[in-house]
Amino acid sequence: MIALSATSKALTAFGRNDIRGTYRDPLLVMIVLAPVIWTVGVIVLTPLFTEMLATRHDFDLVPYYPLVLTAFLLLTSIIIAGGLAAFLVLDEVDAGTLTVLRVTPVSLSTYFAYRAGTVIGVTTTYVVATLSFSGILESGLVIALVPIGLLAGLSAVATMLMIVAVAGNKIQGIAMVRALGMLIAGLPCLAWFIDSAWNLAFGVLPPYWAAKSFWVASDHGTWWPYLVAGVVYNLLIVWLLFRRFLTKTQGTQ
Repeated sequence: MIALSATSKALTAFGRNDIRGTYRDPLLVMIVLAPVIWTVGVIVLTPLFTEMLATRHDFDLVPYYPLVLTAFLLLTSIIIAGGLAAFLVLDEVDAGTLTVLRVTPVSLSTYFAYRAGTVIGVTTTYVVATLSFSGILESGLVIALVPIGLLAGLSAVATMLMIVAVAGNKIQGIAMVRALGMLIAGLPCLAWFIDSAWNLAFGVLPPYWAAKSFWVASDHGTWWPYLVAGVVYNLLIVWLLFRRFLTKTQGTQ
């Protein structure tokens, strides 16, 4: 009971520190606001480009709306949530928080469970909210966005761990986010243009599975096998990266 109370208090303290740390740092504030900016951009610019391409080039952009949503909202939610969480972890590493945890009833695994839970929650909220308010989401897909958002959240956790496993401070973390930006928000989109089973080769990229699930759902296909495969694969990647994170953390004590 005492350990449970201590864990509850620690998780509450983590939450307060996250809110305080985010709104004190202009960079983190911009990261939090980025989904709103991207969503407004999609709402305003997509109809303009759709009309312009149809008028000038006789090109119909509407069939590519799922790709637009994936590139600008779904995949960017992953890098935003994962990057934000990574910066908070790096701040706590610099502050010695993880070292202090070793002499408290709160284990590093409990800390990671909190961090992963918040990342998944934030990512799912971003995905459901931004795509729903985009103005170009096909009707009837909002419910499907919840499990797809949860899968995207697992990819965001993997992104967070990739950053903290390599970066030693926030400056290096920013460089990692820039490097991962194209890998996460760019490369999976190439699979859209491969109309064969070869597009599954992009499955080595954790975010691919959320994107693929969304594309198949948008096409009214059977999307849940891609969701299940993505959950299994992302959990494997998260587990491997978490072990790497533990090894790095223990090595710096």
